[in-house]
Parts: sequence; C-alpha cells; structure tokens
Amino acid sequence: NVSSSTDGSRLAAVPPGAHGRIFPDGTRSGQQSPLFGGADGSSSEERRMADVRKLQKAFYLPDSDDSYARLEKDTGRVLRLPLWRVGWTELPGRANCLNVHEPQYTHMFETVLAGPAPWYVGHLCLPGGFRMARTGSVPFVLKGWREELDDADRASGGARSAVVGCLLRITDYRRLEDGRLVLLVHPMERFVVERRVQDFPYSVADVQILPDVEETCPSAEDENFARTARAAAVVKSFEYHDYEYDNTLALPLSKEMEYLPAEGVSATEVGKILPFAFFGDPSLCSNIDPLEPLAATTSSPASFVGGEPILERRLQNGGILRNPPFLPGPESVNRRSTAVDVLETLLWLALDEFCKTTGFVLPDEVLCLLPPKLAPSLDMEPSQTSLSPHYPAKRRQSRLSYVAPALLENMDSGAANRQQWLAAPGTRERLGAVLELYEKVNTSLQNFKER
Repeated sequence: NVSSSTDGSRLAAVPPGAHGRIFPDGTRSGQQSPLFGGADGSSSEERRMADVRKLQKAFYLPDSDDSYARLEKDTGRVLRLPLWRVGWTELPGRANCLNVHEPQYTHMFETVLAGPAPWYVGHLCLPGGFRMARTGSVPFVLKGWREELDDADRASGGARSAVVGCLLRITDYRRLEDGRLVLLVHPMERFVVERRVQDFPYSVADVQILPDVEETCPSAEDENFARTARAAAVVKSFEYHDYEYDNTLALPLSKEMEYLPAEGVSATEVGKILPFAFFGDPSLCSNIDPLEPLAATTSSPASFVGGEPILERRLQNGGILRNPPFLPGPESVNRRSTAVDVLETLLWLALDEFCKTTGFVLPDEVLCLLPPKLAPSLDMEPSQTSLSPHYPAKRRQSRLSYVAPALLENMDSGAANRQQWLAAPGTRERLGAVLELYEKVNTSLQNFKER
C-alpha cells in the first residue's frame, strides 16, 4: 500500500536558483561555510546530506499566496496546481502513503509544504512516469483538454498521458535522512487539465474540478449556465473535505526527530491508515447547508440551444469522459439506465454475496457507507462508524462507486481499471459498471464453488 515514485534517484534535489543566496551563518552559496563539511569527523555522506538540508531550509521559504495552488470559487478551477505525474491512477475516497525520492518531485513537494495549508497537488497518470515526459514524445506531453481533443494521435490507441486526474491533499509528512519525503495523501476530487502553466522542473497546470454530473445540472444545454452550477457544486464539495477525509489523521511515525532514519518507516504501521480514507468528526458535517441543484427550465439559459455546449458533454463526445465498458456475464445486465438509489441497493446485495462466498470482511471505512435501512437485509456486521445524518446520499453513493472496485484489485480486474472509474461521467455510470463487475465475479465464484 506504500507507493513510490518511479525514477531512481534517492537524493533530494539541490534547487536551481539557489546561487548567490545568503545563508544564516552569513556565507553565500559558493563560499565555504563552517557548517558545510568541515573537519568534524563526520562521514562524507553525512556532510553532504547536511549541505542538502541547509540549502533546503534557505531555499524553501514561503512565497506569496498567489504562487500556490488555490481554488477559484467563481469557476470551480484550481489554479497553479503542481502535478505529480506517475504511472498509476488515484481515486477519491482513498488514502495513500507516498515515498518521494526523485529530485524534481522532492523539490515540488518541498515547495508546496513551504506554503500555507491545506497543501494540494494534482495526481495525473503518465505511463512510464516522469522519464516519459523527458522524451518529448507527443503522447506523453502534458496537454489541456482542448489540445487533447485536437491531437490526431489519439486515434492510435497507444499509451499516453491522461488529462483527467485527481486532486490530492497532503495531510501529514516526514522527512528522511537520505532526502526522501514520506507523505500521507488523500485523493479528494476529480479534475481535467484546463491549461498547462509550467513544464519544468515539474509540471504545473490550471485544472477544472469535475464533480459527478449528479452534483451539477445534468439537464443544462449551455456552458454559461452549467459553469455556474458546476462552480457552486465544487465550492460545496470542498466544504465536506474535512469531514470526508479526517485531517487529524497522522502518519504513525516519530515526530521527535526532524529527519527520520531511512530504515525507520514501518510499512505495517503505515498500512493501518490505508488504503481508504477515514471520516472525521460528524460535527464537521452538521453546519453545511446541502447543495440545491440549479434546475434547468425552458425559459432559463440552461436550455438555450445554440450556445456553447457544456464542458462535460464536450469531454464525453471527445472520449475524455466515457462510460466504462459493459461486462457481459451469465447474470450480468447493463445497468447504465437504472436509477442511482436502485444501483446502490443492488451493489450492496452483490457485496454481501461476495463477502459470504469469500469470507471477506469489509473494512469499516467502506462498511460505514451502508445505508442504515439496508443493514437488516444483509449478513454483514454493523459498522463501528455512523455517518452524520446530514451527509448527502449523493456523496455517499459517489464514494461507494469509487471504493467498491478497489476490493477486487487483486483479482483479474486489477488496478489497471482505475482510470476508467475516474473517467466515468457520473455516479450512475460508475455504480452500474461496478455492479456488473461484482455480478460477473459472484457468478464465477459460485460456478467454481459448485464444481
């Protein structure tokens, strides 16, 4: 469950631009400082890492707030979001512990951590990791969604950089003696890249947060109206973050040392807070007014035909957002037109059958998503966590649609399917596809059991 970045270097970067800086002891870079090396009997490796840390402390100083990622409430965009482009996909509702060792990314995360909390970065799947970005090959170059739609190479079907990714919040971190960073992160929101801002030493982009269509105004016809509904949904979604992702959770690592020894990270201990996010104090949810979706009427701009098509439709027409493929099986039915409430019930019945067949026990972080009215109908033990009665059903259903397929990632479905869950337009399409997957798996398990 502990993820690592993909390139080989284990040392923190010495950031470009540090030349000529004045250090706390009065020396400048390029001058010999009594704190840089010296005849103190320490090993060359210890002296070198002391030099790196001194440079870091001098270089990573807080900048103006405009230099860091921030939510633009009028549009629902996050501006100047640093991007961690690696070879896998993250999904909302999960938790991960990142082992960051590549120089460009230790530089990126140290820059983020020098700014004000909450600390946000973007996670974007790039097959092959950052080394593929260095090739300059068109499929791996960071693009905004408009550039992606205009790229004729998309039709080839080969590996390429994603433009739909996940907003991560850094909840806790530790520095290691060898220059690595250990980060506890929570994937929170889906986004699409709007505009590339920077390529090196790491990528930065303006991104549009993309709630599931059920949270916005799915009947809108014009982007001028949909933009308002989407921005309101994004702002409301951010209000739920501290409840949905417990920000008091900490890495189970010592805080007594500024730099932990490289061998001091226990995967067993870290695994106790992974792979799903824990809900926070229910009181954090009680004062949030529920989102009232904007309704499209025949007299409103939402139904104006001939205006700019809404973003979600353009992304679907271009194949950036798309329905997961139908999974035919002996008991499988295409569920994509079924109501979300019905899909939620059917999926819990399928989960119950899966658990009974395999003996698997759902983690409490997943079991707490079970609607109380369904509990008496299932054989599962009750959750130890009660969700706030103020928590919207739509958000509960969306979270279930993201975390349920994770339970099958060690089976044939695998983590390789994560991008298709992220690219599903809404909760209904995702729940329907996940239900089809469980129906197929349950049928296979039952057939195997009867042999």
